[in-house]
Amino acid sequence: MGDNATLVAFVKSVNDAFTYQDGPALSKLFVFNDHTLSVFQNRIHISDDLDSYVSYISSPIQLQITLTYLNYVRDRQSVTCEETHKQLCRLAELFTSLLTNAQGPWLIPTIRSMAVGLCLSAQRVAKQTDDASAFTQSATRLLQLLIVILSDSTTPIASSKRVGALVVAGLLLRISLRTSAAPGAYAGKALEAKSLVSLPGFPQRDRITYSYWLGRYYLVCYYIDAARKQLEYAFSKCPSWHYHNKRAILRHLVAANMLRGQLPSNELLEKYDMEPVYYDLAACFKQGNLHLFQQNLVDNMEFFRSQGNFLLLLERTKLLIYRNALRKVALLNTNAERTNVLQYRDVLRAFQLTSQNFEMDVLEMESILASLISQKMVLGYLFHHHQVVNFRK
Repeated sequence: MGDNATLVAFVKSVNDAFTYQDGPALSKLFVFNDHTLSVFQNRIHISDDLDSYVSYISSPIQLQITLTYLNYVRDRQSVTCEETHKQLCRLAELFTSLLTNAQGPWLIPTIRSMAVGLCLSAQRVAKQTDDASAFTQSATRLLQLLIVILSDSTTPIASSKRVGALVVAGLLLRISLRTSAAPGAYAGKALEAKSLVSLPGFPQRDRITYSYWLGRYYLVCYYIDAARKQLEYAFSKCPSWHYHNKRAILRHLVAANMLRGQLPSNELLEKYDMEPVYYDLAACFKQGNLHLFQQNLVDNMEFFRSQGNFLLLLERTKLLIYRNALRKVALLNTNAERTNVLQYRDVLRAFQLTSQNFEMDVLEMESILASLISQKMVLGYLFHHHQVVNFRK
């Protein structure tokens, strides 16, 4: 056992942590960060015959967890990323079984790091193989975990498994956005954790992370006001020294606010060193220049697709930009003629210019006006026979 003394010590420490339900110690033994795993792999010699080293662990489920983890560590550099991910999913399944019968929150620190590792592993598989099935596998395991965690509802949060609810629910929302299924297929259970956010007992980082992913989920589902509320909470509560996290939140908050006609100031964009395209989009939006706005989006398609906001900004801003173009025409007309009536021909010309669609006819233009008025983006009346629009003061 000379070469494997470190392995023997590791298994003994794991057995002790399980026996005495020492959560902090267990979370330091079961690590899932790539750098820490590499260090661990270099320090410990894991042989092919692992059964003899773990055989004295009395609990069958704890023995299987330890054996599966050691296999995962040993094989991660020699097998495909898909195989490694399957091992991690199996480990998550075993931990879920152990958590079902466990009392209190002592397993939650390990569950937290394992759940994060599961998400990162799925991203790695998808990046290397272009196969999104790893996201579905991870979402299934996280869903099972969350069901067990939320079921512990009879004890105070600080002394129950529910202390891990927000972090697992947030990761489930995160991963559900990448599955081939509809987001709600996996996110429905994660939404149940909303009622826990205002309760004491949760780390602030879990509240912020959950609100961020909930905001992104709402944004994908077009619940714009709900998305803004969650993203604004996450942005305001995120500590200033977490600069890159605030910047990531701001990208989605800018998109959500833009869908309600609110634009970021240049000072805010500069403070967080936002990509130049955000300055261009804000300027085009304010000017009512639909063609240039969409051209900037298309030119930066890969970036906005990676954020999940491309189609949202492409399709959901059209009416708002047409409204801004209409306001400019109405302002010019009011200054020139002191009237609140616009001729259809003037509106049509403005819409053709802003969209660079010179084949647009009066019926299409009138349809846009009707949408603006029905959604109360513009207050006024259409008079089709007179070919005018009358704005209310």
